[in-house]
Amino acid sequence: MTLEELIHSIHTLENHLQKFEEKYKLRSDDFYSLVSEGKLEQSEEFIEWLGVYEIKLKREKAYARRLTETFCHCQR
Repeated sequence: MTLEELIHSIHTLENHLQKFEEKYKLRSDDFYSLVSEGKLEQSEEFIEWLGVYEIKLKREKAYARRLTETFCHCQR
C-alpha cells in the first residue's frame, strides 16, 4: 500500500472504531487492554471491534515502516 492508501485506511478504521467507542463509552486502546487481560466476555460485536482495532494497529505499523523507508530513501 502507498502512504496515501495507508492513511486513508487508518482514517476509515478510526471512524469505524469511533462508533464502538461512542456506544460503549470506552476508548479502543482501553478495550483492547481489557480484552487482552480477559476482563470482557466475548460477543460478536466485541470480536468485530477487536478485529478492526488489530487491523488499525497493523496499518499504523505499516505506515511507520513505509514512512521510515521513504524518509531514509530521501536522505541518500
